[in-house]
Amino acid sequence: MATALDCFAIEGYRASSMRVIAANAGVALSHAYYYFESKEDIVAQLLLNLRNEQLRLCQDGLDEGNTLETNIRIVLEAGVQSLAPYHEFGPAFLKVLLSGEHANEEVTKIELMMWEQAVGGARPLPPLGIRRDLPRFLLLVARQVFTAWAFDQSPEQRRSHTLIKNLAPVVAKFAVLCRLPVVRSLFEDILSLIDPKTAGKMETDHSVSSALKRSKAS
Repeated sequence: MATALDCFAIEGYRASSMRVIAANAGVALSHAYYYFESKEDIVAQLLLNLRNEQLRLCQDGLDEGNTLETNIRIVLEAGVQSLAPYHEFGPAFLKVLLSGEHANEEVTKIELMMWEQAVGGARPLPPLGIRRDLPRFLLLVARQVFTAWAFDQSPEQRRSHTLIKNLAPVVAKFAVLCRLPVVRSLFEDILSLIDPKTAGKMETDHSVSSALKRSKAS
């Protein structure tokens, strides 16, 4: 994997075939394929390693008692910090995140773990009605930030840092306003729009809740 990263840096990502990587590593091509099916798999493993590094960076900052705004900013900034040396792989990383393969599932688990910790440790706690779904909502918001970062050509990705600085308070305020039924409904609509897989679950939860209310009323 280290050799592959060197090849990507020297030869460029497109020119670095598995044959080139294996030759530079001093191993047979079949040996290289034993560990990675393709160079895309190498990038997927790199992204997984970087998400684990982001998780480690977050551990020191996500203290219980932080505001939600602070925790959102900590997680997003840790992501940019860990990814910074590999900005040129941004589009390749996006390809991993958009795939339905095992590597993406592992990355998503780590991301959800960070956002669950960010939500659970925030004080005051976010509204109960959205607390369960808020980590996934924040994960999806973070993916949009990641997309902006991947194509950010400003020096040292300053635009991405500015985006994080301005986005964190907006998202935190939106979460607080979800105490209002009309805003909570908007939250559910947005989450369903950007993550269709949650739409059916939300509809089921709403139906169950309505049925319970009718049962209590009767």
